[in-house]
Amino acid sequence: MLSKYICPRGQGSPIGREDEVQAPPEVIPQETLMKRKKKKTYTKPKKIKHKKKKVKLAVLQFYKVDDSGKVLRLRKECPNAECGAETFMANHFDRHYWR
Repeated sequence: MLSKYICPRGQGSPIGREDEVQAPPEVIPQETLMKRKKKKTYTKPKKIKHKKKKVKLAVLQFYKVDDSGKVLRLRKECPNAECGAETFMANHFDRHYWR
């Protein structure tokens, strides 16, 4: 039996007779068509991240020299053995804290 469609490449002669039904138009499903994504509209402003404050001569917060020339430590050292010497704890109003 002869096919009713024309050769898709168009190089050779038609497989069937040309006066019969031609090849149907190509149907592309709606899902395969690519559309641009709609730009997102933001409702809240971006969060401002914390910036670390640079303190000049920060070592002066840890030590104090009294009138006799003796050096005093102003902050408590960490009692944990893993921390090592000269690891100071932070002074909070109700506690000392490190890590």
